[in-house]
Amino acid sequence: MERLLPGPQRSLVMPITLTCQSTPDYLRFDVSGTRIQGKFAEEMLEVWRRVAEECRANRHTLVIGISRLTGAVPKAELFRVGEVAPKMLHDAGCRRVAYVVLGGPEALQALKFGETVAVNRGQITQVFDDEPSAIAWLLGG
Repeated sequence: MERLLPGPQRSLVMPITLTCQSTPDYLRFDVSGTRIQGKFAEEMLEVWRRVAEECRANRHTLVIGISRLTGAVPKAELFRVGEVAPKMLHDAGCRRVAYVVLGGPEALQALKFGETVAVNRGQITQVFDDEPSAIAWLLGG
């Protein structure tokens, strides 16, 4: 089920595409597009809201996200996402999140900061640079 996040200004400014796939063991989602400072937190909170909806609807407690986003990672906005998203996911029944960053070492390093913020808010989560390691961690816990 592929979804382009709604919003007329978003389609021109920061198109992020979210695709979700329900598997027997976990919810898998892919995000692609470009990070734009000033819009990143809003867009990613919408992504996490949709992921939480999918978890709730399909009774998933495990999630793996694959990020193909490009552009600089705005740290203040990443902090905001890391503050808010864990509660959305927890309220939806999601207990573990693996997040794969395919945007290179700089993006991975930045998302490790987001991981720390989310963990400090009670989310069991880990950031990876490859999908097989992320799945092994997700299913091994």
